[in-house]
Amino acid sequence: MKQPFRRAKFIFFLAAFGAILFVWLYYRSNEPVKTANGDRYYGGVFSYSLPESLNSLFPLETNALSELRIISQLFDPLVKQTDSKGTIENYLAKEIQLKKDGRLVYIKLRKGVLFHQDECFSGESRELSADDVAFTLSVACSNNPLNQSGSLLIGKIRGSEAYFKNAVRPEKSYVSGIHVINKFELEIQLTRPYNNIKQLLTHPSLGILSKVSWGVYGKALREHPIGSGPFYIKSKSKSRVELARNEDYWKQDHFGNQLPYLDGVHVYTNTRLSDEFPMFSLEKIDLLFDLPVTELEKAFGTLTDAKKGKNLLHRVHIQKASKIHYLAWNLRKPPFNNALVRKALSLALDKNIICTDVLRGDGQPINQGFIPKSDYYSNPNLSITAQNTALAKQYLMQAGYSADQPFPIISFYVNAQQGSNAGLWCKEVCRQLNKALGLHLKLVYVSTKTRDEKIKTGQALLWKAGWVGDYPDAESYLRLFYKGSEENTYGVKFHNEAYDQLYLKSILTSSVAEKRMFQQACEAIVTNETAIIPVYSEDFFVMINLRVRGFSMNPSGIIDFSKIYLKTVQK
Repeated sequence: MKQPFRRAKFIFFLAAFGAILFVWLYYRSNEPVKTANGDRYYGGVFSYSLPESLNSLFPLETNALSELRIISQLFDPLVKQTDSKGTIENYLAKEIQLKKDGRLVYIKLRKGVLFHQDECFSGESRELSADDVAFTLSVACSNNPLNQSGSLLIGKIRGSEAYFKNAVRPEKSYVSGIHVINKFELEIQLTRPYNNIKQLLTHPSLGILSKVSWGVYGKALREHPIGSGPFYIKSKSKSRVELARNEDYWKQDHFGNQLPYLDGVHVYTNTRLSDEFPMFSLEKIDLLFDLPVTELEKAFGTLTDAKKGKNLLHRVHIQKASKIHYLAWNLRKPPFNNALVRKALSLALDKNIICTDVLRGDGQPINQGFIPKSDYYSNPNLSITAQNTALAKQYLMQAGYSADQPFPIISFYVNAQQGSNAGLWCKEVCRQLNKALGLHLKLVYVSTKTRDEKIKTGQALLWKAGWVGDYPDAESYLRLFYKGSEENTYGVKFHNEAYDQLYLKSILTSSVAEKRMFQQACEAIVTNETAIIPVYSEDFFVMINLRVRGFSMNPSGIIDFSKIYLKTVQK
């Protein structure tokens, strides 16, 4: 008698559960979808890949573009560069003024800006305040190991040099020249009226930190960053970083839509070059950076594929950029402490061949100075150089190298994968120097982290380097050679007193014409001293899945992911 009753009871509960599930799914499916004005769309995940791992997501610790692209989504700056002409837009700063003949920077912050939700704010306010800005700028002037961007502000803010020298802890005290007026206002006293201070504040390394989060996590913020940007870190592993939408983000677009549109951004790390194109064609990633011309057919597909409708619908974005590639060396050690050796290597290279035959038009050879021409800078006064093998040999002999005293075998550190554009042109450099001068360079492929460690420890004598203008001013290149920046791993420990004096004049003058003149003179000194060998400049060449809309990139290579939205493409 008990068996039928139990069966009926089970059927009843199963039916009840099914009814509840049906009702839940019905109402779930009929929930209003978040819509946007202006033919924009919310939702979806945008993905791309990187050939390297991410070493740090702490803004002040890195100069790597791949890391700054992510950091700029997590942390907002006070002001931001918006176009190639150097236009600066207020961001976290609602108002910013230069007072007292440019010696005082007054900043008024936006109200209601919230840092990402995190348990560190338990009992504490998440709202951005002037204390957070004062703390961030003080960290940027400290000698904390996480601050690798000290050359931006040290010496410019009153008291910053003593602050660095005395190892003051930012959580205990701010730089003496930084004064908090109230919760949303502060002032910065400068040592001099620097004409580039607003441009410096656009630097992605100066994204504003939370003082509260520092007090809880400290150096762990390298892995657990907390900013006020449009996205936050949802998860992080050796192979993938997931960014998720910040529901509390303060910014809206011109249609009144709250940004960002995307639910998330996925970044695949440590991907092999040979895997990126299949991932793109299979729509596992939406974007390809720095596509080598040699791989175009793999990415675009053949004509036969196109006829069969197999090609992935895409578009190509070319951004006129400020990216330079160059050879750098340790100027303090032999053989590159000898200017004749440096001139010999420079004259032995045919940069035109590198760009036309090896890169197949991907880059423009730099045969005049090293700063790319832009809307805000050019230097027609410099002479144009070309390969001169005979003179190169003469310089090398004058430096003391001959058949009896051969040039040493030098390790050439290249932070790239074999087969990449960087690997190809560096291999060509070795071939040309061997053919012209009989030099033997040993190509050593390493990660960027390993390369930088070898530079810092003095083990590296020669390495491949690249630099992108961080902010809209020729000074973003020139500061690499100023004595205050000599510890920068991207620099070469260059020191020239005449250069330093001209550099200071260039950032202090109130005359635009004088500023340009001093900058041109600085570039001439670096060029004549062969402090580096600039090889080529490059525009950013990006392939994007056609479903990706709202994509934009500034001349520094930074992308605003908050304005990207996804739209289904009808095939």
